[in-house]
This record gives sequence, C-alpha cells and structure tokens, in this order.
Amino acid sequence: MTKYYNEIILDLIGKYPRANLIQTPTIIHRLPRLSSYLGQDIYILREDLTGFALGGNKTRKIDYLFGDAIAKSADTLVTMKATSFSRNAAAAASACGLDFYVVLTVSESEQNSASQAIFNQCETKLHYVPEGESSLQDAYNDLVKSLRVQGKIVYELHPGGSDSIGALSYIRTFGEVIDYSYRSGIHFSHIIHSTSSAGTQAGLVLGQCVSKYDTTILGISASLEANLQYEKIHALTLSTADLLGVKMDETLISVDDSFIGPGYAVPSEEGKNAVKLFAALEGILLDEVYSGKAASALLHYAGNGMLKGDNVLFIHTGGNAGLFY
Repeated sequence: MTKYYNEIILDLIGKYPRANLIQTPTIIHRLPRLSSYLGQDIYILREDLTGFALGGNKTRKIDYLFGDAIAKSADTLVTMKATSFSRNAAAAASACGLDFYVVLTVSESEQNSASQAIFNQCETKLHYVPEGESSLQDAYNDLVKSLRVQGKIVYELHPGGSDSIGALSYIRTFGEVIDYSYRSGIHFSHIIHSTSSAGTQAGLVLGQCVSKYDTTILGISASLEANLQYEKIHALTLSTADLLGVKMDETLISVDDSFIGPGYAVPSEEGKNAVKLFAALEGILLDEVYSGKAASALLHYAGNGMLKGDNVLFIHTGGNAGLFY
C-alpha cells in the first residue's frame, strides 16, 4: 500500500516544485498518558516540529508557495498582515534570498511587538497603512503595482497561504499520514485539526479523495460558523482539484464550530483546559487560538465516546504556542 501512496499522491503533485525548507515527513507519535486519560489511543502529527522558522502548518504551505515563486523567477514577494504565515514567510524569504514586503496597519504593528522583532531580524520591508483595515487591500494593490512598475517580478502570497498551490502541501501531508499508517499497521479512524484559512483541510480532503483512505477528517473551526467555513473549504478544495484534474468528494468535508468560544483569537475556557492538559500529561505546548480549541474538541469527543474506532490522529497545526496572540 505504500507503493499505492507513492504512485497516486506523489505522482499527482510531484511536478509542483518545493523550496525544500522543511523537514519531512513530520513526526507522528502516540500520546501515552493522554491516551490512558481518555481511554482511547490518541496520536499526534507534530507540525510544530517542521524544522524551519517558527514551525506549524504555514511552513508546509510556504514550502510550495516559495517553490512556485522561485520557478517563476520571482525576486519579490508581497503579503499582508502580521500573522504566523507572514512571520514564517519572512524567514523563508531570507533563506531564499528574496525581497519580502508585508502590508499592515499601524495599529496592528503596535499591538504585536513579537512580529516586529521577527520582521526586523529577517530584514522584511514593512509597508504601513495608517488609515486602517478598510484601506488595507487598496494599499496592497498599489504596492504590488508600484513594485512591478519598478521592474520587480512580484509573487503575491495569499494571507494564510491558503490557495491552490499552498493546499498541495496538505495533500502531501495526507500521503505522509497514510504512509505511516500502512507501514505501522495503525489505522486512524478520525483525523482532527483546527481549520481557519481552509488550506490545511482542503489538502487533507483531496488527499483522502485520491487515496481512498477510510477515515473521518474533522475540522474544528477557529473563527467562522460551520456553514461559512464549509464554503471556504469547499471552494478551495474544488479549485485545487481543478488544478490537478481530479474529482473532489464534498461529502468528506466536515466542520464543527462548537469550540470557537468567545470568538476568534479569544481563548475559551475549554481551550485553556486542553492546553494545560496537553502540557501536564505530554509536555506538548499548544496555542490557545487554533490547536488549543481543536484539542478541546478532541477531549470532548473522546470523553463522550463519540470517536468510535481504533485510533485518532490529532494534528498540531501551530508552532507559536500562543506567544503571538
């Protein structure tokens, strides 16, 4: 079955270049104390250990996006907002010797000194928009136009890296999951992860579509109501499927919005408890915005006997451990 994975998934995405910035396959291991606590075998995919910059799922997407940019002879990359994606992209630009611009509001920069420090270390060029969020897109468009007039070959990075090229990374990740599964003989009945900009889940779903691996991929929404998050995932899965010339199965998209708590980027009590439990039992640090809330869903499902099956895989999507929120 490993051969099946290599032939189907790797051959499908093999022509798309990577910048080779990360260490793959990412570590998957069992959580013995948490498994004992929950009475169910829980495994974890350590995207916080991708071996580049601050880690996390964004580095996966960056690997493909920067590979695409380099293949297209880009010398300048542009994105917006001070996020985990733009911070990791700043480090990737330094590693690849490319100019990198981030468009952000003054207020945003003032409330995130950690981002400022990382941007400064990586010599990122910051383009401030004092008027505020409403003019952010216009300022971004103007900057891209100006850079191109100057003769720069500009590659635009979608905030979060969640476009069809970025989503390829999680088709590859799904291949790593089933490769591990077939080699170890450990089948995962459920795969649980945080979902927000949609690239992670879109890639995982397409990986399942083409490999036919029998599992339930459950995205725990970090911000949007389930129907709105579903629409984001559906649109990106469809566009990526069209890029690859494969069919998608929309019935494989599953979203739960029950664990958002007070709101996006606002910690929930359940999420805080989950973060504490992972640290206390396994020494694993989760952030409270994404993986912490997804972990609270895992605890809820397992504690209520809702994860019927043999083994559950939890994807630790974040590498920032809540330091920047």
